[in-house]
Amino acid sequence: MGSRQVTTKIINSPESCVDDNLRGLVTLYPQLQLHPRHRVVTLRRKDESGRVAVMSGGGSGHEPFAAGLIGEGMLDGAVAGGVFASPPTGNILYGITQLYKYNSGGVLVLLGNYTGDRLNFGKAFEKAKIAGIKVEGFIVGEDVASSHNKTGGRGMCGEVFIFKMCGAMSAKGSDLESIRSMAESVNKNMATLGICLTACSLPGQPPLFETNPGEMEVGVGVHGEAGVEKRKVGTARDTVSMILDKIVSHLKLGSGNRVAAMINNMGGTSLLEMNIVAAEIKDYLDSKQIKMERLYSGHLKTSLEMQGFQICLLNLSHRDGDFWLELLDAPTTAAVWSGGPMSRGEHGPHEDDDSLVEPRDDKMISGPVFSNSEQELMRSSLLKACESLVKIEEQLNALDSGCGDGDCGITLKNFAQGVQGYLSSGSLERPARVLWELSELAEADMGGTSGGLYSLGFSAAAAVLSKATSNDRNTWLSALEGAISAISKYGGAEPGDRTMLDPLHQAALAVKQNLGSDLKTVLVRMKEAAERGATDTAHMVARAGRASYVSKNRLRDEDAGARAVSCWMKALLDTVMSAIN
Repeated sequence: MGSRQVTTKIINSPESCVDDNLRGLVTLYPQLQLHPRHRVVTLRRKDESGRVAVMSGGGSGHEPFAAGLIGEGMLDGAVAGGVFASPPTGNILYGITQLYKYNSGGVLVLLGNYTGDRLNFGKAFEKAKIAGIKVEGFIVGEDVASSHNKTGGRGMCGEVFIFKMCGAMSAKGSDLESIRSMAESVNKNMATLGICLTACSLPGQPPLFETNPGEMEVGVGVHGEAGVEKRKVGTARDTVSMILDKIVSHLKLGSGNRVAAMINNMGGTSLLEMNIVAAEIKDYLDSKQIKMERLYSGHLKTSLEMQGFQICLLNLSHRDGDFWLELLDAPTTAAVWSGGPMSRGEHGPHEDDDSLVEPRDDKMISGPVFSNSEQELMRSSLLKACESLVKIEEQLNALDSGCGDGDCGITLKNFAQGVQGYLSSGSLERPARVLWELSELAEADMGGTSGGLYSLGFSAAAAVLSKATSNDRNTWLSALEGAISAISKYGGAEPGDRTMLDPLHQAALAVKQNLGSDLKTVLVRMKEAAERGATDTAHMVARAGRASYVSKNRLRDEDAGARAVSCWMKALLDTVMSAIN
């Protein structure tokens, strides 16, 4: 079995490796501008381009993706998160503002189909739009192994195809809507599948999973995830045939079709092996009478030192296939083309420009105003909700360990403690402002997927309240429904998918069904519904989020996020009911 010892890497420290990597990148390519505090890299510009900027990003550990793919005719900028972790919303927003400064055609942001990225990038888009920035996002997902997931396949190396083609369209002067439409068509016509022989390891950590000699993992992800099945290692020809059989079937390719192919080195595969794989791809496609118009190979979206590779095929038999091929052939100065024009030039200073990132809190200083007694009731009920989350930390961690990394309780306790600090001195006069502050606290104190979900929910509810003219149950129902809608939109889940949405949805439904009843009845029904929504998740099939990637046999308890919602909602509602008795 594979060793569980910490893997040695040539780094300065696990804590600094992401920033050190970005410093190295801009040292190699002086035409790139580093914004170090935000981990953003942009193409150096002094003048307005008048066109659309193309941006991407995500977790680090996938180098050269995405900052190494910046250049004329490709990406204009990228934002880096921690190793295999989504960048925070603030850094994403910073990158968007920097690109919009020199690209008045707008900003198209390309992101992989991962929950953390969807949430953090989604909130950045909403904030950018509030600030008047023309921005659109597109979620790329072409992985065959996870295509059954409700939110679609994971984003793999096929993203690089879309980087190249969007950048080429932008260089031609196409508008934002046209470029996004092209990306959507391309995403539907490509598919990726990969294998690995060994796992990778995060800096300072042991390998993420164990592999056996003579075995390979099929359907691996780019974040160190194991595959969906194990197989004995065969010849290069056997392995390529197995992968392409699945991709060709998925895309329904046949004799006479045309494709562009890509081989993505996952990080630790030798060039000798990559060249052999290239030859086998050509032979396979020839045997199927599928014409390979182009073949690209290299380190494109790696998984640290994982020994393995992915193959991606893009179907050029589409009616726009000739145009797509033209976009692939268009020139680019992207740094991934080692030794090209991007490696020349004088080194310049690397500093942040925060002048474009303006706080939007003023948008939330509107809506209903609370009386002194209402403010105190809100304060006491929120404090009780926080206390309840702190008390069930261990229970939530235990529930989360079955399908995640066992930190749900820790994450929510951190948030609760942050809220307690805010409530000790913060003004509660404007409920919209309070919810907005909770959104900011969730983003800052929680982090990860949970932080993104709560932050999105609170900010959406705040937006509803800021436009409200009354402080009645219909207004608060609309705020709750706004939160549910935002969480579903960017998280990709719906009620019934075994997530925190289940108790929230049941609570909202209970309010709707009891709008004509007295307030105490509404609150009781709401509390009962939330509890029912949480307990029901124990018997649900996970169709979205992290739990959806885990075997059903391991999901025997309630969803941790759903249990947390029921817990804090009960504490909050009980406090309100005590006050009105």
